Amino acid sequence: MSLRGITGILAGVFSLIFIFAIHLLLLQYASGSSGVSVLPISFFEILIFSISLIYILISYVTIALINKRRRKKIFFRKWDFKAKIIRRIYLMLLLLGGIILYFLMTNGLIKLIIPASLLLYGIAGIISNRYTFGATAILGIVFLIIGFLALLFPNLVFYLWGFAFGVCHITYGLFYYRSSKL
Repeated sequence: MSLRGITGILAGVFSLIFIFAIHLLLLQYASGSSGVSVLPISFFEILIFSISLIYILISYVTIALINKRRRKKIFFRKWDFKAKIIRRIYLMLLLLGGIILYFLMTNGLIKLIIPASLLLYGIAGIISNRYTFGATAILGIVFLIIGFLALLFPNLVFYLWGFAFGVCHITYGLFYYRSSKL
């Protein structure tokens, strides 16, 4: 599973679209000015969770399909050992992160969900760097810094979230896309 090139760009674009949609729904719910605001909070939480799950599935399937095609193009038939380890790291941290984020939500610590997701993703990037050829650790460190900034500036969390998962992934993908063309 690689975010190099077009996969990183697509992951960033998907992130920006879904973060914008969630942010827009939350603003409409909080303002009470649209039909979304009449939903019970439990249904609204299910809606946000469903949108997040759809985002994760679409991103994962897209990355997996593009990487499968890329591997077939360079005559790799199966997942190699390192790719399996990286996938396990991210899936394990996704599961652990989901549990942590769920407990944050149920204990009323909603403002910590976005910073925690950024910090967990940064940790996964740093851990998986050992098994990659790219600058995954740098991306992980950037996510950690942005996660700490999100803790310090809670009013900017959606912008920081969008910057991290959107702009940073697009930049990472473009960097490797351009370097593969040279």
